[in-house]
Amino acid sequence: MQIWLGVDLGTSALKATAMNQDGHVIARAAAGYETHRPNADWVEQDSLDWLAALSKVLAELDIDLAKVAGVGIVGQTPTLVVTDSLGNPLRPAMTWQDTRSQKEADLFAAEIPDVSKDFGLYLPWAPSGILPKVRWLKEHEPKILQKDSRLLQAKDFLLFHLTGQFSSDNWSSKGLIHATTLKPTQAWKSLGLPNELIPAIGKPWAVAGTTSVGNKFLSAGIPVAIGWSDALAGMLALEVFSKPTAFVISGSSDIAGISCRKLSEGTHNLSTVPESCAPIPVIFGPTQSSGSAISWAADLFNSTPEELLSKSLESNNGHSEIFLPYLAGERAPIWRSDIRALFAGLSHQSKFGDIAHAVIFGVGFTARHIIDQAKSLSEELPSTVHLGGASHQSKLWRDIRSRILRSEVISFSESDSSSIGAAILAASAASGVAPEVLALKFSGEKLSFTATTENQNIANIEYTKYLEWVERAIH
Repeated sequence: MQIWLGVDLGTSALKATAMNQDGHVIARAAAGYETHRPNADWVEQDSLDWLAALSKVLAELDIDLAKVAGVGIVGQTPTLVVTDSLGNPLRPAMTWQDTRSQKEADLFAAEIPDVSKDFGLYLPWAPSGILPKVRWLKEHEPKILQKDSRLLQAKDFLLFHLTGQFSSDNWSSKGLIHATTLKPTQAWKSLGLPNELIPAIGKPWAVAGTTSVGNKFLSAGIPVAIGWSDALAGMLALEVFSKPTAFVISGSSDIAGISCRKLSEGTHNLSTVPESCAPIPVIFGPTQSSGSAISWAADLFNSTPEELLSKSLESNNGHSEIFLPYLAGERAPIWRSDIRALFAGLSHQSKFGDIAHAVIFGVGFTARHIIDQAKSLSEELPSTVHLGGASHQSKLWRDIRSRILRSEVISFSESDSSSIGAAILAASAASGVAPEVLALKFSGEKLSFTATTENQNIANIEYTKYLEWVERAIH
């Protein structure tokens, strides 16, 4: 029996899923690691902790590792890892949540307002991006940016320690290179740094190399895919690249958007994944705080996320209470690291259930805000929304998403879509079968739900109020 091993190096934990050749999950394991915040806007992780987590997970997987026929690794992006020529980290990894390079992002935005031609895709400037982080390092830690150093993403770091190859994909390294030509961008060249810092670039489902002799994790000779971001791997598992659809992937932050056959022209504040980086184009955006905002509110009110969820639907008469979940700023579609969360519309009549409703629906509204913008840029309007992430195993969440998105929603039985996507990449790299074709076989069972028209209309009225408060917060 062949086993495809998918590894997702996420924000809070490394998860591994083992699948057989029929596309069924046969084992899974996870191991967490710490996130460090030495300053208010610094968010770092020790990349050596990721190696320890990988060792722990492989030891806990209830499979015969000798039967692993392919490995796919995906992970949090953009999380910058700087290593020497032997793959040793030269500083803590700067995660995607790190916003210390806001000034550098602003400088780039002033110098190159529209990156479309330079990058081969559209991408808003933000401190989470690779280039602002590198620019910050050049200013504050220039000694680590030498010719024999490498600029990697989190999954690239694991890939090196399995194969001895410095490789990345054109999506995860966006900004460093043009997505189609793979040549260094003008924005990169403006930093005056050696091109050797950029790893070799290939397709996510291509073979980067095989597990090396002497690696500490698996036997030698197993093909390892170059890998992808956890977001795009999650989309792959939700069949987003198999046919045009809208989608929401839940987690500490949400990923929302649509896939389509053709993108419309126009300026916007979302990320576009062109055909050079994926089987079909995608327009999407990440939020900053979704599941993390719900956990914060649960702690604040001495409650649990599950209780907030159930209480949020106790009353359905329309709510004046609104919550903007901008606890650490917001990414798509407003891209403001300085903006902060707020409650609005509270009164003496507001009760715990009303607050719970505001929190849960506020998080849901952030995803709709992105999807509505994405739909305006596509010549196709998908009729369904695919849901990924553990929270969407809940019928209550499916109901809430359907109300907010005014659509039929389809949730997938396998909650960890990113590691499933990684396993699909492993199978594609080893077999040569297109990943979007394999996704139809590996995606598992699905559940469909459509909220009543009345409930959708009520949620739509609340969403209008939400947008009004977003505008007030911005201005």
